[in-house]
Amino acid sequence: MRSIHKNLTEEFVMVELELFAYRDADKVLESKGLLQEVKSILLSVSKVNHNEIQELFRLWDWALESYIVKETTWRWDAYKDKVAVSVELSLIDAVHRDFLRAILAQKRGKLDALIYVTSTFKEPRFCNVKRDIKIFDEILTVPILLAGLT
Repeated sequence: MRSIHKNLTEEFVMVELELFAYRDADKVLESKGLLQEVKSILLSVSKVNHNEIQELFRLWDWALESYIVKETTWRWDAYKDKVAVSVELSLIDAVHRDFLRAILAQKRGKLDALIYVTSTFKEPRFCNVKRDIKIFDEILTVPILLAGLT
């Protein structure tokens, strides 16, 4: 488990991105040629807004609102090459639900890694999601790249 901090200053806009790679998610993304792409997308965010983040992934040819399992209406915010993106900016309990969905998708062979995007300043805060990933370590087998935006 590693934490990475990176700042980007562009035209007076400061985007801060904090990353936490769980179960070598960064290596999984790198092997698929997606790690730098994901970092570029996240560092392009001008404000922490679900729709803007999702639209940036779409511009990089990620499928939006992809079904997780056929039996339900559950969807990933973005999806590409067995990598899912979930953007959660309002509920800590939604994080735990997404963990269960990721475990199921992985077991069904539909998920190699999850990119979990949240903020560092409002719930569910990056530090709390990171804490919960560690708490669920016994059962959470999915590689997760946790991204905290400020």
